Amino acid sequence: MDKAESNEELAYTVNVTGSKHLAQACSLHEVGLLHISTDYVYNSQSERPFREDDTTNPQSVYAKTKLEGEQVAQMIHPSTIIIRTSWVYSSFGHNFVKTMLRLGAERDTLGIVADQIGTPTYARHLAAAILEMLHKMEEGEIADGHMRGIYHYSNEGVCSWYDFAKAIFVARGIDCQVNDITTDQYPTPAQRPPYSVLDKSKIKENFGLKIPSWEEGLKECLELI
Repeated sequence: MDKAESNEELAYTVNVTGSKHLAQACSLHEVGLLHISTDYVYNSQSERPFREDDTTNPQSVYAKTKLEGEQVAQMIHPSTIIIRTSWVYSSFGHNFVKTMLRLGAERDTLGIVADQIGTPTYARHLAAAILEMLHKMEEGEIADGHMRGIYHYSNEGVCSWYDFAKAIFVARGIDCQVNDITTDQYPTPAQRPPYSVLDKSKIKENFGLKIPSWEEGLKECLELI
């Protein structure tokens, strides 16, 4: 996300032009498109979970290009489902959980931002939800009108990055003191929203999904690392 601030052209190519090409291909072959987007398209003083029809207000290059990618895909190919998700991590690749495990083993204390509130999402749970959605669509269990538009998916629950880091260390028995700091004390190139919790009522109602808590996701992920 931060690298997008210094390479806007590449961010646009991946997030907008890439979405355009996928939408064109899906439209040509008359197949649906399921596109992953981000909670960072929102930024307001609201302290209630964001609904899909809430006003967007992206602040970073990453968030702006992700939103434009959504819009391009839906304009070209109406049979597009957008899933906005948040704080994704996995047992693979580089992400917050793996970074905390590394830093916790290297340092005695860490300062972690406590005034950004959202919900961690375990990538395996997101993937399982998508597969369940696709299966139900293939089996004809979903109304046609529900197979397009914007949906939210994250794990259940709410926390800060500080809370998340503490939970990681407790689960792993890592003896590293976590100090809460503010966003101002840890400036980054890309601006993050202070609150980006997602309301998942729509996806649960339309697709009958049961969503695990972020604590369950973290436990499952740590078992694989």
